[in-house]
Amino acid sequence: MANTEWENQTYITEFILLGFGNLPELHLLLFLLFLAIYILTVGGNLLIILLILTDHHLHTPMYFFLWNLSFLETCYTSNSLPRMLESLLTAVIKLSCSETHLMELVVFLLSSIFSLPPLLLTLSSYLCILSTILRIPSTTGRQKAFSTCSSHLIVVTLFYGTIIIVYLLPKNNVLRNLNKVFSLFYTVLTPMANPFIYTLRNKEVKNVLSKGVRKIRAFMRENIGT
Repeated sequence: MANTEWENQTYITEFILLGFGNLPELHLLLFLLFLAIYILTVGGNLLIILLILTDHHLHTPMYFFLWNLSFLETCYTSNSLPRMLESLLTAVIKLSCSETHLMELVVFLLSSIFSLPPLLLTLSSYLCILSTILRIPSTTGRQKAFSTCSSHLIVVTLFYGTIIIVYLLPKNNVLRNLNKVFSLFYTVLTPMANPFIYTLRNKEVKNVLSKGVRKIRAFMRENIGT
């Protein structure tokens, strides 16, 4: 009996990541879309890194944190998007012919540990921030603070919400079909949005960027004039 069960096992030595294999007519469009997103993401984050490194006014703890965030987003995106451009996303667990309940349980537990506590900590931090904003006497100041926090919360909700949908919710047919789409939100869109929401909307960064653009224009005029 043991030998029979052993002989009935299926051995998989290789597999192909098909990504959106059921949509071959959209492959070119998806490739161009992801390529544009990758260029925009890396370009935006590298711009933040360059601005913070070259301007001493931005050498503060807050901008040091944003520098690290941009650096990590660049590495994170460069680790996933080029591979996605080649073969796009797919789920590997379902390729297994063996029982997957244990693996799915492990994925659920690890996802819960690494996603829910940071989400709760982030939300509690924003609750404290919102309570502080409500005590601002100026209406204009409150509106400006709410505008900043709301954009931050959109990114947080987008990132953690899609992770929870993909890894923690029970898999029905609808969610199973939409998993690839939801995965794109936290692997692609969030890194692209971060530099624009957390840094490029900042007044100090805008001023540094404007000065840099003026210097480049002056340099080009001098060279063209000579």
